[in-house]
Amino acid sequence: MMNLFRHIILKRTPISVRSLFSGLTYVEGSSPIHLLHPLVKLVALLSFSFTVFALTSCLGGIILFCLLLIFYRWANLGLTFFLTKLRFILIFGFLVFMIQVLAVKEGALIWQFSLGRFSFTVWSAGLFGGLRMMLRLINIISSSYLFIATTDPNRLAYALMQAGLPYRFGFMLITALRFIPVFHLELVQVRNAQMAKGIELEGLSLGKMFRAVKYLYVPLVISALSKVDELTISMENRAFGLYSARTYLNGEGLSGKDKLAILLIPLVFLAFYLIFRFLI
Repeated sequence: MMNLFRHIILKRTPISVRSLFSGLTYVEGSSPIHLLHPLVKLVALLSFSFTVFALTSCLGGIILFCLLLIFYRWANLGLTFFLTKLRFILIFGFLVFMIQVLAVKEGALIWQFSLGRFSFTVWSAGLFGGLRMMLRLINIISSSYLFIATTDPNRLAYALMQAGLPYRFGFMLITALRFIPVFHLELVQVRNAQMAKGIELEGLSLGKMFRAVKYLYVPLVISALSKVDELTISMENRAFGLYSARTYLNGEGLSGKDKLAILLIPLVFLAFYLIFRFLI
């Protein structure tokens, strides 16, 4: 039923809306990465992110990027999926690299090109600094997207609650995630209704686009507020928050292997950082 609901939403959602939220979804699968406990993947993501920021070596950043591609392959997502979903981030990272190369004029002169009055120089600080910034940006966002694409948000929320997170906060996370497709459908309905009234919402210039926003988002905000009121009344009628603990239909407890993995993963990344910090 959920798959049918998602299919209907995606079919009726404009391409512009789908392209905006296409990277914020969980991709169902049965790969080894999908089957890992959500908390294990969360610890791996945090350890990977801290290592990315701590490393100052370009070689270390390249190795982490190659490691990410291997994880994408293990998750049955592949290089094509990676390039399709993250092409904007790759382009933006390359622009950051080029800006650093053009703006920073420090270190040793690596290359110089002159054409009349114009000259182009590449300095070591700009080249390697830009490469580090590009790799950090790509590694952080790519690893975060891999986590989102392979982790069921409901499993993650239940795992966090069973690990000690107050269930009120877990309910906030689950509710926010479940309302995303609902608001997608609401946006489609509002857009179709406004276009049926003769309001043009496609092929607009920048000035007309800002004026057209009120025809889309004002009704959407009003609808969202009404749903919040309905949800609040429903929660109060069910005495939400009366008890300090709650039961769960599906258990997301940590096995012995999961606990061992949570202990070993930070140590592996710490050893990786120390190797590049003191030996390379």
